[in-house]
Amino acid sequence: MTLNIILLIFFLLIILWFIVFAIILLLGPIITGFKKAPYVPSFNYHLNIMKKHLKLKSWAKIVDLWCGDGKALRFFNQKFGLKGTWYDLNPFVIYYGKLLNRLWWCKAITLVRSDLKKAHLKEYAYVYIYLRPEQLVALEDWMFEHTSKDCIIISNSFTFVKHLPFDVIHDERGKKVIYLYRR
Repeated sequence: MTLNIILLIFFLLIILWFIVFAIILLLGPIITGFKKAPYVPSFNYHLNIMKKHLKLKSWAKIVDLWCGDGKALRFFNQKFGLKGTWYDLNPFVIYYGKLLNRLWWCKAITLVRSDLKKAHLKEYAYVYIYLRPEQLVALEDWMFEHTSKDCIIISNSFTFVKHLPFDVIHDERGKKVIYLYRR
C-alpha cells in the first residue's frame, strides 16, 4: 500500500471513531429515557489517585453501576486484579465497552445491559459509582440495603446525603475526590 492509502484509511478510522462516540453521547440518553446517568468516563486523574491510595484485595469482585464504557472497571482489573461486572442501559455504550475490552484483553469483566437495581450487590466486595448527586440520593437507601456489611462503596467525586464516608481521599491540592463507604 502506498502512503496515501494508509493515511486515507487512518483518517477514515478517526472519522468513524468520532461518529461512534457521537452516537453514544447523543442517542444514549434518548434510548434510556434521559433519566439515567450521562456518559462521562472516569478521568485518568481520579484513577491515578485511586491507584496511589486504595488497597484493594486482588481477585475480589467489583461492580460498576451505570458504568459508561467500563474504563474504571478495566482500570480496577489491570491495576488491582479485580473481577468486574458492569451495568448500563445504553446499548451503544455496552457495545463500545465490549470493543474496548477486546482491544485491552480484559476477559475478567462482564457486561450486563440491565437496570442497575437488578444487580445482586451482596456478591461484590466493592461497588464503584461515578454518579451525579441527585442520582446518589435516589439510590442511597437501595444501595446500602443491598450490599453486604463488608462491601466498600467507592464513590468518585460525589457524596451520599445520609451516610458518612469512613475514609476520604484527597488530591495533591487537598480537594476531596474519592469517598469510601461501608454499610
